[in-house]
Amino acid sequence: MNLSSLIGQINQTYTETGMTEGNAALEQSLRNGMETIMSKGQGQTVAGEVLKLLGEEVLLSIGKNQVLKAQVDGGMMPQPGQLLTFQIKNNSGNKILLSPLFENTSSDPNVLKALREAGLPQNGNMAGMVRAMMQEGLPIDRQSLYQMNRLMGANPQTPVETLSRMQKLQIPVTAENIQQFEHYQNLEHQLLSSITDLTEGFGQSIGQMLGTQDPEKGISFFENILKIFSGQENAGGEEISGFTDGDDQTVVQQNGEKSENQTVQENGKELRETLSEGELQNLSRSYRQAGAPASLVKEILTGNITGKQLFEQTQGLLTQEQLPEKEKLLSVMEGREFKQILKGELKGRFLLEPEEVGQEHSVERLYERMNTQLRQLSRALSEAGAEGTPLAKTVSNLSGNLEFMHQLNQMFTYIQLPLKMQNQNANGELFVYTNKKSLAKKDGAVSALLHLDMENLGSVDVHVTLREEKVSTKFYLKDDAALDLVEAHIDMLNERLQKRGYLFQAEFLQSPDEKNVVTEILSKGSGVKVLSGRSFDARA
Repeated sequence: MNLSSLIGQINQTYTETGMTEGNAALEQSLRNGMETIMSKGQGQTVAGEVLKLLGEEVLLSIGKNQVLKAQVDGGMMPQPGQLLTFQIKNNSGNKILLSPLFENTSSDPNVLKALREAGLPQNGNMAGMVRAMMQEGLPIDRQSLYQMNRLMGANPQTPVETLSRMQKLQIPVTAENIQQFEHYQNLEHQLLSSITDLTEGFGQSIGQMLGTQDPEKGISFFENILKIFSGQENAGGEEISGFTDGDDQTVVQQNGEKSENQTVQENGKELRETLSEGELQNLSRSYRQAGAPASLVKEILTGNITGKQLFEQTQGLLTQEQLPEKEKLLSVMEGREFKQILKGELKGRFLLEPEEVGQEHSVERLYERMNTQLRQLSRALSEAGAEGTPLAKTVSNLSGNLEFMHQLNQMFTYIQLPLKMQNQNANGELFVYTNKKSLAKKDGAVSALLHLDMENLGSVDVHVTLREEKVSTKFYLKDDAALDLVEAHIDMLNERLQKRGYLFQAEFLQSPDEKNVVTEILSKGSGVKVLSGRSFDARA
């Protein structure tokens, strides 16, 4: 390598740009660059800024006082000012051969053309951005590229593939939505899991829940919790928007009569349905020792009081200044029996029983109730100074999941169904998708994917297509035993659908692969319209 000749070329470059540099400094920069590149092995990478084109070679600044002259492999000639990353192909002797890392860019003229016309740098990051947008079918005009570039700058830790998918789904790109979207992509999004974490959180001690051993804070916190779960905090007075079509009926009947099931759900189960005889005796004894009225002690002993009623009376006792054994009452609420009741009430409010799914507006009421009570729980934790505790984080994550589903439902009909089965809990997901054009026709088909995760059957996927009055289904289960079990009971579903006026057809297939609902949404995303409850009778 002729250093004097090269230094002359570099000096000319600096002179043209109005800069000056001594020959000694330039020579040292070249030596530093050579030392850096020779210390690396073939296959390793080097990043730098293109200073000048020298025929078939380029001059790179690869660090402070480090300059490198190299040949670029692959037929691509970068432009001055570009920041590029290369792989070292050859660094033996005086010949340095580098290969650009954005390997397919030079063979895809659309990528280079889009960047060139937008006036954006032709480097690996920008090329990856364009490819990700093209992969999702997004436009790559100047405005779209600049918008995505701004999103990348604002969210440097988020893969551009995630940002592109969120743009495709028209989901607002916020830190909270990114976190939830990644949960969905990684199958870490199930409401049931978060609800389980929440109920287990209430099984911890006051000190663990609130991060404090202060009895007064514990009493105040439990007062707020009991108000929430006894319905004294207007728990049914707010509504989630976005989960129903605007033409549908109002979710909550403001002046009408409540259904029998809704009334039972709001009042809760009697204690004898939750606790054993021995547990009722222990709980009644603890309340008696805490100074509770004899009438309440008797109701607890017989189990003829619901969890909601117990919470109401306990909350009333906590507010009585003259109660002599208030701290003993707090110990009662720290006990196993009381926490079991509390966890049961929470599950009763946040989980659906199978028969409830078939009732009109039951799912909407569930989400309304969850949204309202999670806000109240968050406020109670904040007032107790426990914002950074695991319980508060669980509440925040669950609230974020609900809000993210609200965002999804601006584009799709997607809902999770946390189910309380006889001997287990299950998480269900319902995604309705259809082509907009076929939806506009009277004979257009409406399709849906129902995904269930169950303890015994494992992953269950049901693809449903409705065309006029004909319902066609495909059941995908993990093995033959699960398929046989479902097939043996399919007549029950057939009878229910016939009562609703549908003709039913079922097919049973084995599928070892677990479905990712987000993948389904993305694959159908360009043709999905939000559907009203009348468009697809999901309850059937």
